[in-house]
Amino acid sequence: MTLSEQPVFDAIFSRRSIRVYQPGREIEREKIIKLLQAAMAAPSACNIQPWEFIVLQGEEALGRVKPLLLEHGNYNPPLVMVVCGYPDDIPWEGDTGRADCCAAIQNMLLAATVMGLGSVWIGGFDADALRQSLDIPERVVPQAVVYFGYPAESKQPRTKYLEEAVHWGKYDPTRQHKPRPGNILIEGKK
Repeated sequence: MTLSEQPVFDAIFSRRSIRVYQPGREIEREKIIKLLQAAMAAPSACNIQPWEFIVLQGEEALGRVKPLLLEHGNYNPPLVMVVCGYPDDIPWEGDTGRADCCAAIQNMLLAATVMGLGSVWIGGFDADALRQSLDIPERVVPQAVVYFGYPAESKQPRTKYLEEAVHWGKYDPTRQHKPRPGNILIEGKK
């Protein structure tokens, strides 16, 4: 690995899902802006940039979101971002901006890591209830909820590379697919 590659891979391998945050420690506004700048630097099909971000801070705001998350969101973050797709400008049928929003989220997760923040991406939520709670219009699609905070837990850097997830040349339909190691739906939180 070259010297210029090292910081990128360090950030990627150090990014871990953090579910416990330092109580009472708010994230500075400058860091929140940096997270949003990182998000909006993500690639976007035809540069449509169909993302929108709802930034929530404080107990009242968190109280509006936490009950709408399905099972895996009962953590204590000081900052929550709801990432939404705005599909009105997307000319192809059925696209809600999900891929673009996911790229934006990944940029935020990596930026959080290098800024000393922890984060966790939550995909299980009641979209209709979230829409109602946050006044999200029907045409706007909540894609994910992301928690941020100063970590109160640490995890070792790692990759989840598995040769069994790679198909060289073409897909091997005879290969048995097993749940991936660390799947919290099967193994519990780690």
